[in-house]
Amino acid sequence: MNWKIVRSIIPIIALCAFFYYTKSMQPDYTSKNPVLTTNASELFWRFQMNEANELINQVVQIDGEVTGFDSILVILNNSVICSPEKGKKIQPRIGENINIKGRCISYDDLLMELRLDHVILVDKN
Repeated sequence: MNWKIVRSIIPIIALCAFFYYTKSMQPDYTSKNPVLTTNASELFWRFQMNEANELINQVVQIDGEVTGFDSILVILNNSVICSPEKGKKIQPRIGENINIKGRCISYDDLLMELRLDHVILVDKN
């Protein structure tokens, strides 16, 4: 009887260990140094000319004018769509210039938009 209990608990322990291990493997993009620092128009132009494919899944720092936002997303220069880091809020005003850092995740040439995630505000020094 005791062996049946132990045998049923071992997979649960293994699952918990696996979950903890995979959760700790997720990188912290907010603490990484950017591979490129530029403005939103320049970064978007690079993707339009197919010169920035190596920037996918890389951290970049850009500045740009806020042209739209909602409760989840911030849009810079009508083309760069930014999704903030979980637990962080970005509350800009339309027309405000902001400096952000985030990971490039995709460029859609049909919709003409570049997407960033794990975005945080960076102080202008």
